[in-house]
Amino acid sequence: MRRLPLVHRALPMPDLTDGPGQRRDRCLAVALQSVASSLRASDGREVPFARAVLTMRNECPADLIDLVPHASLGQEAGTIQDVSHAFPGATGTLAPGGLLRWDVYELLLPAHPGTASKIHMFGYRAALNWRFDLAAWAEYRLPGVTEVLPTPVARWALRWSLAGASGGAIALAIEEQPE
Repeated sequence: MRRLPLVHRALPMPDLTDGPGQRRDRCLAVALQSVASSLRASDGREVPFARAVLTMRNECPADLIDLVPHASLGQEAGTIQDVSHAFPGATGTLAPGGLLRWDVYELLLPAHPGTASKIHMFGYRAALNWRFDLAAWAEYRLPGVTEVLPTPVARWALRWSLAGASGGAIALAIEEQPE
């Protein structure tokens, strides 16, 4: 898969010291990235398709334990739904430099009741020209600390559309939204 522009947010991390006088100001980086891919249309042809890939990376020198990712997804003129249940087996430990990746189209859109039935019936075309609002955050602990640390919420607006007049490729626009 060819990588396209990355929308990245480094989220602040409270009071993690690396040593005397050193302090890390971020621990979990949350990013949403457009990745070139393809998917099979109902007529059997491969359609170029830009995927939204949500990532969480541990940028601290310590493991993040009891990591629980969360997400909510809203469809334009629809309801916002908690789709956190869609993250399979994501609770656990994330080692320093560790990365978790999820495909928004394959995993989170089907977890939203308002979009799941449309995508099931009409395929990828059901997602075209709709605005989707995605919010992502996580909770975790550091070794030896009992307090659960929540990250700030990262927010994006996504819109899939036809790329050009040819009607073949599907493009993805991602806009970072204010907190």
